[in-house]
Amino acid sequence: MDAYYRTQSSRSLNMNHTATAPACREHCIRCHKDFSVNYPSACVVPHVFDSRCDPLRLYSGEFQWMSECCGGYGTVTEEGPGSGTFRMMELTACYRGPHTTYKDAVRLQYNGVSILRCRHNGSGKCIRNHLTQRNKPVFDKEVVYCDGDEQDRHHDG
Repeated sequence: MDAYYRTQSSRSLNMNHTATAPACREHCIRCHKDFSVNYPSACVVPHVFDSRCDPLRLYSGEFQWMSECCGGYGTVTEEGPGSGTFRMMELTACYRGPHTTYKDAVRLQYNGVSILRCRHNGSGKCIRNHLTQRNKPVFDKEVVYCDGDEQDRHHDG
């Protein structure tokens, strides 16, 4: 019985030591979130909508906004002009998957709108804000844009 208690006690010590050890934080170069845990859907980048564009007026009198990043693949409907009440029933994320620190994994995903290259301040910290998927759309005025982002925009046609 003595050996059993020694084993259990050393296991609990190891578990406590692991739980209190500082977690190594990395920076996701896709969503710009600092993370210590990664899983298949940890990285979520929402669609970004252009606040300067006029939305499409639907027959129902509602207004439909198309995302800047994915066009018709990401749309939201506003109940009335300027009401701020949006239906987002089918709005998925622009990207959902694991976080990454590898530039080659993201190189072709940069779109100059929602998935942006890191920009660093004088101390080497990325200045981009992490956009969160929520129950209202993300408009471009919430995004930190920098010179050169427009070079990543994908132009179809």
